[in-house]
Amino acid sequence: MTDSSKKHFQVWLTPIVIMVAAFFITYIARQAGAFETLELKGLDFRFVQRGAIPHSDEIVVVSLDQESWESIPYDFPYPRKMWGKIVDNLTDAGAKLIVFDFQFDVTKEDTLSDLIFADAIARSGKVILPSKLNLLTQRAQVFTSISEPHPLFRDAALTTGLIGEVKDVDQYTRKYSAFFPYQEKYYLFLGLKAVKEYYEIPDSVQMLVDPNSKFIEYGPLSIRRDRLDINTFLINYYGPSKTFKTFPLADVLDDAETDLRGDADTDYMELWKENSIYPPEMLEILNPTGDGSPFKDKIVLIGDALEEHFDLKFTPFFDYQGSQRLMAGVETHAHAMQTLLDGNYLIQPDFYIENLVVLGFIILTLVISVIFGPIAGGLFALILLGAYGYFSMWLFNKQNVWIEWLPPVAAVVLALVMNTIYEFILEQREKKRIRGMFSTYMSPKILKYLEDHPDAFRLTGEKRESSIFFSDVQGFTTISESLSAEELAIVLNKYLSPMTDILMRYDGYVDKYEGDAIMCDFGVPVEDPDHAWKACWAALDQQEKLKRLREEIKAEHGVEIIVRMGINSGLVSAGNMGSNQRFQYTVMGDAVNAAARFESANKQYGTYIMIGDNTYKLAKEYIEVRILDKIVVKGKAIPIIVYNLLGKKDQLSPELKALQTYYNTGIELYWERQWDKAITAFQKALQTVPDDMPSKIFINRCEQFKKVPPPEKWHGEFIMAEK
Repeated sequence: MTDSSKKHFQVWLTPIVIMVAAFFITYIARQAGAFETLELKGLDFRFVQRGAIPHSDEIVVVSLDQESWESIPYDFPYPRKMWGKIVDNLTDAGAKLIVFDFQFDVTKEDTLSDLIFADAIARSGKVILPSKLNLLTQRAQVFTSISEPHPLFRDAALTTGLIGEVKDVDQYTRKYSAFFPYQEKYYLFLGLKAVKEYYEIPDSVQMLVDPNSKFIEYGPLSIRRDRLDINTFLINYYGPSKTFKTFPLADVLDDAETDLRGDADTDYMELWKENSIYPPEMLEILNPTGDGSPFKDKIVLIGDALEEHFDLKFTPFFDYQGSQRLMAGVETHAHAMQTLLDGNYLIQPDFYIENLVVLGFIILTLVISVIFGPIAGGLFALILLGAYGYFSMWLFNKQNVWIEWLPPVAAVVLALVMNTIYEFILEQREKKRIRGMFSTYMSPKILKYLEDHPDAFRLTGEKRESSIFFSDVQGFTTISESLSAEELAIVLNKYLSPMTDILMRYDGYVDKYEGDAIMCDFGVPVEDPDHAWKACWAALDQQEKLKRLREEIKAEHGVEIIVRMGINSGLVSAGNMGSNQRFQYTVMGDAVNAAARFESANKQYGTYIMIGDNTYKLAKEYIEVRILDKIVVKGKAIPIIVYNLLGKKDQLSPELKALQTYYNTGIELYWERQWDKAITAFQKALQTVPDDMPSKIFINRCEQFKKVPPPEKWHGEFIMAEK
């Protein structure tokens, strides 16, 4: 090999290695699901940018909304005879199909009411009822069952269809199941079953499901399936909530025989019934334009749209045109059915095509970087990725094609970063670490760890089990406005100094100060199996210290320092965040966000130390707590149990011990819906500690639930409206 050849080989060797590394890292990251959530958000962005699109009018929705809730003259759950009246009215108004998204798997004590409903279903011959698909996972095994409508209703119905939603990792509804294989048979889901009946596809027609095919073939339908799931397809949403023509349930119930509450009673359905009791001359007055029935020859979907009943879904149009709106579950059925009726499926390219795109982008970017320099390579990458982003939007808007955007971006950025780092290594030496830069906010023990483990300074960081502590002074804005800048600084120093000393005494790393707020990490960067109880004891010692400090500050400065604290434990990303010139060791992740929310949530309960379930499980041998609530924090869907930290193990006063016992009893009774017994327990807690705010709050909740019980699916959770 000539010198010239060797030189060219050396020039291109590292870019080739970087190209291969960037491609495989991106490939592995994608296979591991690293891009999944962001790609799904990218799909949502495409929907929002595209906006609502026209659709045919075969489908209408009838929803149990707030207006209906207030005007229907029955208590929920409604008597079956009311549903029979609705079936009769829709049938008389010319509906082609009546599809329920309400389950009727049991009969009521009112047998006559059930018989009226069943008779109405049978006379209609157009009713499709839902069967619930139940999937229970135990010890890595999935147990399947189907909850069908009660035989009285099932045998009267035209047919049944499965219900059971498919949620993505971010709890959004973007896919819809076409069928479910069970006991050597394909059970159709509600949407496809309704389309089958609409097209009058005979039962003898077999569904063709080929794992090697991109389509599910069923009679005249060629359903473009999701590329990962053989039995689902992507819903091509036609717009936000209320895209389809929607009628309140009360309107469909309202005829001459039914009197609604208040001013809502207009006998609305008499306008559209073929057998209306109104004479023709009156109908001409009430309907001067002679419009036909809005239900005639339509698929009528009936479902629940009440927020209190927890059947509202996150969809791609959740955040649309400046407002956030959940979509009723019955509407997701409508969008899925319209996708089937129109054959308007979203298309995903094969993985090998997307892999070729990633590889091509890396090659082009590195070639430009090697030939023209890293700056030119970066500018080229920006132009290339921008053009690709525009092209991906065009494909979605015009061709219904959804191509991945993040893997090419990640691969190009990764290749550029790796190439830049390589160039930097060639030109400069690694700078020495400066010990003193951290000396003001970590203990000598942690400093020694950092000296022994220089990799801790890398921006990439690491996953660690940690406990995160947040504290905030109650009403600090008011305090700061009442003091001069100089006096405020004095007060803060008097408060922050002893608090910091306590945190460091328990091996905490003071992550940051934000005015009066403190963030402290336990278990990082030094691994510490005792991080949970140390964080709890530090908080308790701080509150004890504050009892004395509060009197001193109030006497000298006229302000009262009351502090709320939140602690949570879990897996975090720990490492240096920032640039090569300026960075800070910190932690990030859901566990961190939860700790901050626990601190803030204290004000809703009148408590001062709130800890998460993970922290309690790790520290329960060292602490005394009471169960505070089962909450769903904003932005999440799964409820979590939070606790009020009362003291160190076996060190509670008799009053607090009694409070703990009565209050925990009250919570258990509250979750079991035993409202009166729960109120009694909370009242006993108040007799022990008269100003206990959580007991007062739960007494009020019990009183409210006695008047308006929670839905059947309620298991004690409370949805936090604020972060």
